[in-house]
Amino acid sequence: MQDVPPSVSNDVSPVTGRRGVSVPDLLVALGVTVLGVLLLIGTLQIPFGINAVVGPRVFPLIVSVGMTVLGALLTVNALRGERAEPAAEEDTDPNAPVNLGAAGIILGGFLLGAVLLPSLGFVLGTALMYFAVAYAFGERRWGLMVVVALVVALVTYEVFTRGLGLTLPPGVLRGII
Repeated sequence: MQDVPPSVSNDVSPVTGRRGVSVPDLLVALGVTVLGVLLLIGTLQIPFGINAVVGPRVFPLIVSVGMTVLGALLTVNALRGERAEPAAEEDTDPNAPVNLGAAGIILGGFLLGAVLLPSLGFVLGTALMYFAVAYAFGERRWGLMVVVALVVALVTYEVFTRGLGLTLPPGVLRGII
C-alpha cells in the first residue's frame, strides 16, 4: 500500500474519532470566503440606481452574499474534518501529488495579459490569456492556439462592445476593429 502523508490522509483519528483538517480544503474554503467578502465590499461601493428595489447593486449583492455564506459553510465543514471527495464518475486519485505547473502557467498568462491589456488592447491581452490556458492544458499546436485565442478574443470583444455597448480598450488594433 502506498504511504500517504498525514496531511492528506483520510484516516479517522483513533483518539478523537474525527478526521484531521484537510489543508487544501481549508484553503479553498477560506479563498471562497475572502473572495465573497471582497466582492461584497466592491458591491457596497456601487451607487444606488433610480429604483431602490432593483438597482445596479442587486445581483452583485446576491452573488457576493451567497459566495460569502458558501465560503463560511465550507470553512466550518473543513474545520470539522469533512473533505471534498471526487465523484464516483471522476477518474482522479485524491492522494496523487499536486502539479502546480499548469496553475502557474494560467496565473502567469492572466497576470501578463492583465498588465499588457491597456497597451495591447482587449483582444490581444485576452488572447494571451486564452493561449496560456491552452498551453497549460497541454496543447502544443502553436498555430492553432494563436488562431483560436485571437478568434475567441475578437468575438468576445465584438459581443461586449457592439452587443452590450461596453467600452473596451482597442489598444494597438485601434482603427482596425
